[in-house]
Amino acid sequence: MKKKLAASLALAFTMGIAGTAFAANPFVDVPAKHWSYDAVSKLAADGIVDGYGDGTFKGDKTMTRYEMATIVAKALAKEEKANAADKALIEKLSAEYAQELDNLGVKVAALEKKAAADTVNISGEARLRYEDHKYEAGSANDITLRTRLHVNGKINDEWGYYGRLQAVTDLNKSDDEGTTDVTMDNAYVSGPAFGTTVTAGRFDYFKGHGLMIDSTLNGANVAFGSKLKTNVFYGTDNHDSVLYSDVKPETYGVDFKYAAGKTNLNAGYYVFKDSSYSTTFDSDKVKVWEVGFDSPIVKNLTLNGDYGKSDADDQDKAYTVGLAYKATDLKAPGSFSIFTNYRNIEAAASPEATFDQAYAFGTQIAGGKGYEVGFSYVPMANALWKFQYVDVKSTVDGATNDKSKLYQTQVEFFF
Repeated sequence: MKKKLAASLALAFTMGIAGTAFAANPFVDVPAKHWSYDAVSKLAADGIVDGYGDGTFKGDKTMTRYEMATIVAKALAKEEKANAADKALIEKLSAEYAQELDNLGVKVAALEKKAAADTVNISGEARLRYEDHKYEAGSANDITLRTRLHVNGKINDEWGYYGRLQAVTDLNKSDDEGTTDVTMDNAYVSGPAFGTTVTAGRFDYFKGHGLMIDSTLNGANVAFGSKLKTNVFYGTDNHDSVLYSDVKPETYGVDFKYAAGKTNLNAGYYVFKDSSYSTTFDSDKVKVWEVGFDSPIVKNLTLNGDYGKSDADDQDKAYTVGLAYKATDLKAPGSFSIFTNYRNIEAAASPEATFDQAYAFGTQIAGGKGYEVGFSYVPMANALWKFQYVDVKSTVDGATNDKSKLYQTQVEFFF
């Protein structure tokens, strides 16, 4: 009896001393101005964590260290999907809440050792694609191999670097005809500044669902906001084929994303500037805007749509509506997705549409309207097979050879 009493007193004494230390009691509140809140808010805004078990992040509520550690554990589970800046935040949070994570059964010692030893992470992907184009005046086919290497580098606890080296090989031709193009098509730094996330360098900028912009920008982007996510960007488009231009136009704009329950809304306003535009448009500036949405309508079935317009005098409108059934998961062999869409993209409407075979007989001056059907399938982990068929015709009245069809199949490997 005395031994049990002595042991109890010793335990109480030990817990009392431990309770005086901030990190020892997992149920102690994290101070309201602690840096952890900003870090978790950033991860929530980037979609790495979704807060408590009910899918919400209560940014206005003081959390205990146990609650904070629970959110950090969720971030660790999705660390592979995070960019360099977010990975740095996850590592910093893991170190802060190491004891609580250990109590939760989340072992971070190995992760911390790896983070200390490795400041650069390299991954890659390879895509083999076959395309068969059929036009009224003839046909053509292409076989291409695209290889990408992704480099994520840690600059410090908050800023990171990302680079993407890309090689595209046309397998229809011999090497002495210059069939392989190697480019550094992404190279940028990213990190927090004055309550925003700043990205500077060469980076992809994909707006909405790709109806109006899916391109690469040489410039800067400033992102801010949580529920209403806002991007403000400025730079030079990295392509010289934007709205009939033969140079890389100056580009700037703003876009918004808003989550209204299970429905996601998007909108944007963009300006492209080049002196050559004055021969087709009213000035050397082309102004473009768009709105769109995506929303589940029944289980596993998602509806999406976008509408856009430029300030051209004619052929200035674009819209698309699509359905997707289920979704592929590279970690789940056997998962699949079936999709279809209808689009009408007039000749002077969309600066850089994402769709394969967006225009009749492969040129923007014809515009393109028609439909696409396809499916994706994961035959094994980290591999994706995709097939699609596209049937479009010109939006320009009286155009000759105004119909085209595309059969495309490809397989991708991620490593």
